[in-house]
Amino acid sequence: MENLTPNYKVTNDDEHAALIQKVGALMEKDEADTTAEENAQIRAMAEAIMAYEQSIYEIPEPSTLEGILELRRYDMMCEGKDLAKTLGISNEELQTIIDGDHWPDISLLKVIREKLDIPADITLAHM
Repeated sequence: MENLTPNYKVTNDDEHAALIQKVGALMEKDEADTTAEENAQIRAMAEAIMAYEQSIYEIPEPSTLEGILELRRYDMMCEGKDLAKTLGISNEELQTIIDGDHWPDISLLKVIREKLDIPADITLAHM
């Protein structure tokens, strides 16, 4: 069977705006009324939109421990409690670190660096 996945490419702002309108029109339909083909179109259009946006809007990596913890949590597609479990701390302690209300001790910084592959210069800045 032939692969019928639509392919979209956005190369300028006009194409970007037009594709956003198309996605919006398809998404206005009730999910139960959306066909598999329309779902594939939505996904393909969204991927093209995201690729274009990533090519023109550079988002710098976070430079703070708090920001990097949030990014790693997002990258791991997990909740705070799961990240806390990975680090061997309570969810409450993790949240106080992310909020900037509590500084992790040296042993926790070592665990954070090793388990989440955070550069040593970031963790050392929080000692």
